[in-house]
Amino acid sequence: MSILTAVQGWLSQYPDMQLQPLTDNTTGKPSSYAIAPSGNGKTAKDVTGARIYQNNYVFWAKECIQDEADRKQNYDFLESLTEWIEMRSDNGDLPELPGDYEAEAIGASNVMLMDVDNDGLGLYQVQLQITLTKRSN
Repeated sequence: MSILTAVQGWLSQYPDMQLQPLTDNTTGKPSSYAIAPSGNGKTAKDVTGARIYQNNYVFWAKECIQDEADRKQNYDFLESLTEWIEMRSDNGDLPELPGDYEAEAIGASNVMLMDVDNDGLGLYQVQLQITLTKRSN
């Protein structure tokens, strides 16, 4: 199992999302979700040799946006998802990562509509930041 797979499984527990998020790309149909890595880096090394990383991801949601009610519902969903992510992080309820990795915190930011296609579908994004530690052996 990869870190990405662990994060996908964790996100799929959100009660208002009926589908498992795909990797990198949504399908062409509405109510399609995906998560894509968007960079990472080592931020520190502690005295025990453990390395601390920040992994960044983009959560994509493809939804109908043809009328005002659709758009309001989409933002309600994304704001609720963001609050759920932050509440779970605050409570220490984080994904179980593979190997020697341990999630320390997850944050969500920048909920926005990124693209509109000719079929009246919109692609929304939420940026995720995951702080994780890799214990030294």
